[in-house]
Amino acid sequence: MTNKDVLPQKLKLKDKIRLWFIPFFIVTLQRIYGLTLRRIDVGKEEVDKLRENNQSWIYAIWHTNVLLSPYLHRGQNINVMISASKDGEIINRVVYRFGNKAIRGSSSKGGMKALRTLFDELGKGHPAAITPDGPRGPAFKLQNGVVIAASRGRVPIIPFHYEAKRQWIAEKSWDRHRIPKPFTTLVVHYGKPIYIPEKLDAESFKQYMALVENKLLENMKACQAYVNNI
Repeated sequence: MTNKDVLPQKLKLKDKIRLWFIPFFIVTLQRIYGLTLRRIDVGKEEVDKLRENNQSWIYAIWHTNVLLSPYLHRGQNINVMISASKDGEIINRVVYRFGNKAIRGSSSKGGMKALRTLFDELGKGHPAAITPDGPRGPAFKLQNGVVIAASRGRVPIIPFHYEAKRQWIAEKSWDRHRIPKPFTTLVVHYGKPIYIPEKLDAESFKQYMALVENKLLENMKACQAYVNNI
């Protein structure tokens, strides 16, 4: 499912302007804003090893990190699972402008079709990214899509999280979104690959769901601890 496959057939002029201007503004602002950040990568060697071995993987990114993730992964040809909602089209275009691709679907709409497309891309050696608690939460609670994708796609899950030394946290939003302040240090923390067996019974599936959720939370806490110590 490519970028053009999800565009509405007919758009009003104001919608066309909105769908062009908002992604353009977001991408331009983030590129300028990103120049003010001091980035520290922790654990990235795990991803580098997979890339060197021509292996694909799935980034698992809590919804709290949605804002800067496309910018931080720019130009990597990553297949990003994005909600099939109307608002998802703006995110789709932001992802596209940052040199990645979108697969439209979520746990609530078009999920299975999106997963089949994802399996095809993983089979071609292209990495992917999923927000496992999105698009509606609850925050930091794993939904089953990322485990299914890693199991059937036979690729590892890479926990991903970022925190800034100085940041705003949207306390009233369901995902407590992180917004780094300009001219701060941004820590990007990668967890170790999590491998999921291809064949799982119901009980084993529950166990791996719990395992992946715990590993994502551990990676988030490790990132926060790193930030507190710099």
